[in-house]
Amino acid sequence: MTDAPSGNDPWSNPSQNQPPPSYGSSPSGYGAPPGYGGPPARQASNGIGIAALVVGIVSLFLWWIPLLGLVVALVAVVLGILGIRKASKGEATNKGMAIAGLVTGILGLIASLFVTIFFFTAADNFGSLFECAANATTVEEQEACNEQFERDFGQ
Repeated sequence: MTDAPSGNDPWSNPSQNQPPPSYGSSPSGYGAPPGYGGPPARQASNGIGIAALVVGIVSLFLWWIPLLGLVVALVAVVLGILGIRKASKGEATNKGMAIAGLVTGILGLIASLFVTIFFFTAADNFGSLFECAANATTVEEQEACNEQFERDFGQ
């Protein structure tokens, strides 16, 4: 064995003993190359706006159920307003969803309001008919109840 350094011995060549360059370092010595920066910034979300849109869409399906459709539509309107305010303050990014939730909530509210008013008006008229018919003892009185119902309900 010789003590002379051979070309194949990694320990004998000083340039091979240095650690490899670290990631992002520049071999020219001018500093690190520009990178991607830090981790991406967390985007603001608007869960309230999303909820307004979902509840608003649900209100469009439930408008025909008295009171329930009204309550669901009111919730959509309130959530839509809160979502728009949050987006206007810069705390949320999806203002469009909040606006869509508000619009669908308003549409559901209008439709549900008409159905609810119609329901309670009809219920009152039917209640009057049933009360009149229960107190009617003759056929003429029952016919008078029917005519009264048709006049009241037809208005």
